[in-house]
Amino acid sequence: MWAVVSASVIGTSHEASATICQDSCHVLRSRIAENDVLLIAVSDGAGSASHSHIGSSESVQHLLRVVNRDAPELSEIDANKVKGWFQEVLEHLVGVADRESVALGDLACTLLLAAVWPNGAAFAQVGDGAWIVDKGGQLISATWPDVGEYANVTVFVTTKGALHMDEEGNAAHLQFRRLDGPIDAIAGISDGLQSLVLDFACKCPSEPFFRKIFDHLRAADDETQMIAPLHQLLASDVINSRTDDDKTLVVGVWRDTAAALCDGTPE
Repeated sequence: MWAVVSASVIGTSHEASATICQDSCHVLRSRIAENDVLLIAVSDGAGSASHSHIGSSESVQHLLRVVNRDAPELSEIDANKVKGWFQEVLEHLVGVADRESVALGDLACTLLLAAVWPNGAAFAQVGDGAWIVDKGGQLISATWPDVGEYANVTVFVTTKGALHMDEEGNAAHLQFRRLDGPIDAIAGISDGLQSLVLDFACKCPSEPFFRKIFDHLRAADDETQMIAPLHQLLASDVINSRTDDDKTLVVGVWRDTAAALCDGTPE
C-alpha cells in the first residue's frame, strides 16, 4: 500500500506582497483496470498571472477527474494519451477563465502528473518542477524542469503550443516517461524547491534530501504524522533562506501490506 503526504507552503515573497499561495497538489487513490493506482497532480501558478492560484487548483483537480474517468488500460498510457488529458485540462481552463471573467493567461500554471501502479508508473509534465523516483534502490529523475534561457522562465499548460506534438509524436514541452516494474518511492516538487534539491550540473536529484524524507515516511506508523513536519520543513528558515517562492512537495512510499500488518501485531 502507498503512504502519501503532501504540502504546499506560501513563499516569503508572496507573504510580503500579501499574495495567496499559487501552488496546488491533489492526490487520488483509484482502482483502474483491476489495479490499485496512485494518481498525483502538482501545479505551480505563474507569479505574474493574477488568477494563477485558481488555475493551479482547477488544473490538478480536473486532471485527476479526467484520468480516473477514462480508467485507461495501464499498458496504453503513452504520450498521446497524456496529451489528450492535458488538452482536456486546457479546455476546462478556458471555461474557468470565462467563469472568472479573466483572460486564459491569467490562469497560467504548470502541470505535473504521476500515475503509479503495482508494476509500473507513468510521469508527465508541462513546465518546471520534477518527478523523482526510487526504483530498485536507484534514485532517478523521471522528469526534469523545462526552463528557458532566463531564470524563472518556463512554459505553462496555457502557453500557446505547449501541447503541440509533431507528426512523429515528439513534443517540445510535454514531457512523458514510462517506467516498468515496481516503484519503491516517488516525490513531486514545484519549482520553488528545484534549485535546492536538484543538481542541475549532473541532472540528478539530491540523494541525501530524498533518501531522508523517504525514510521518515516509511518509518511513520501513520502517514498523517508527517503532515505537520512536512509543512514545518517547507516553512523553515533553512528553506526560506534559499528560496522565496511557493513550495510544494508530495512524497509517496510503498509499504508492503503483509509487513505493515506484521509490524502492527502485538507480541
